[in-house]
Amino acid sequence: MKRLMRLLLAWVVLVSTGLPAATRLNAPEPGFYQWLASEQGRKASLMQLRERCELVPEPGKNLDCSVTVIARMFELKAANQLPDFYLAVQRRHARAIKADPELNILFSMFGEQSLATLRKTGDFTTKRASQREVLKIHPYANDRFVAQEVLPFIDVSAANGHSARFVLDTGAPQTRVNIDTAKQMGIRLLSDSHYAYSTFYGENNLSARLGVIESLKIGSSEFRNVLVFVSARDNLLGLDLISKLGRLKITRKTLELNPAPSPRCDSPITYTRMDLNQRLTIAASLDNRNTQAIVDTGNVDYLTSALPGQQVNVVQTLTPGASRPDNADRQRYQSFKGVLNLPGHSLPITYKYYPGFTIPTSWVRGRYVPSVLLGWQAFDEFELNLDIEAGRSCFNKV
Repeated sequence: MKRLMRLLLAWVVLVSTGLPAATRLNAPEPGFYQWLASEQGRKASLMQLRERCELVPEPGKNLDCSVTVIARMFELKAANQLPDFYLAVQRRHARAIKADPELNILFSMFGEQSLATLRKTGDFTTKRASQREVLKIHPYANDRFVAQEVLPFIDVSAANGHSARFVLDTGAPQTRVNIDTAKQMGIRLLSDSHYAYSTFYGENNLSARLGVIESLKIGSSEFRNVLVFVSARDNLLGLDLISKLGRLKITRKTLELNPAPSPRCDSPITYTRMDLNQRLTIAASLDNRNTQAIVDTGNVDYLTSALPGQQVNVVQTLTPGASRPDNADRQRYQSFKGVLNLPGHSLPITYKYYPGFTIPTSWVRGRYVPSVLLGWQAFDEFELNLDIEAGRSCFNKV
């Protein structure tokens, strides 16, 4: 099976904080992917993506680009466009899908009832805050629960008036809702949707479904007809929705909507779709190794590396990203001392390495290299100025 298919399966089901990226074993239609990487392709509508994929004649490559279009439908929350295209691809490539176990998983994600619900869903829309708003960031999931690990939680409300706290997680490609919160918010569960997903913390075969919520509000900004993942894990507001809020500033204590543009840009951030993932990256080096630093507010560490360095100690800790102190999935990590270089800054640092993690790799100077994660503790010293539409996002020293 082509690498692209495996990556999409991971992308579709991975709603924690990233997945490994690697070179495709069989390169898909170069014309389609070269166009997709161009400015025109990046700004293309779903209809334009579908039309461009239709021009790819070879069946295997057509299946590749069709899977890419499905991935973009998830990213753009186009719930009502999924069923017909999904079924058309399923019919057109039935033999190839039947012959491949992983493709079988992808194309059995939705049953008839789920597809019917998706087809009747209204268009996904975004209504942004029109003025500057400053929203409080909470350290815990609620005021009655104090966790060992502090993460950025913000208040999110539904059309029925129910409110819950979600982790503001720039490292999560997709928004995830806890099943209890989903019931309270009136999310329509797709009853016969099913899949297993993994996280880069080494957790596998976690069960989840999909659902559609009429409205999600962050301050006065509102998303309507939102396709979300529903599981037993914590609520996460992922980059799929964060990126649609417009100009933002994230500090240790606040999420600011429509802030004044930052007068400086210490470390420029690139918003990328690499191997069907969304991520925020900064050109960096750790211990003189060129890499990309992924800005991941859902990671509790200051810096997490995919490679070990000069060891300081080995200790036991909670899995990063888990807000519950009684979490049974505990990971052993190793601490190292090193030097992190970001544009404009050189920082002596103690960072962590977790054996068995699958931190997503990055493409640097024509090859894939291990990434590092800049997590929530880094916001003691930095703030994130995010303006994806203007192409000017920055990680600035406080």
